[in-house]
Amino acid sequence: MPLGTMMAGLGGESVEDDSSLPKFDYYLDESDPDIVVLRRQDGSFVAAFSAQGSTREGIVEAAKEDYWKVIEANAESLGRQENGDRQSRA
Repeated sequence: MPLGTMMAGLGGESVEDDSSLPKFDYYLDESDPDIVVLRRQDGSFVAAFSAQGSTREGIVEAAKEDYWKVIEANAESLGRQENGDRQSRA
């Protein structure tokens, strides 16, 4: 699956239009002819797919799920940090 096709699917997502949310880039690692690996911009693993059976929709869905997991994890960390700052000021 061409990388441009996959990224075009992610770029059309309304989440990226919200400037209050961070933008993450994803790319396909096609170094193995049998497996396509979806990775974040920092190279971390997101999901693996069969090179023959992968679909654009499946890859985009995996990227969306990962995006929201990262957002939720960071939101929790930020919330704890803000609460700690408030307590130390009191």
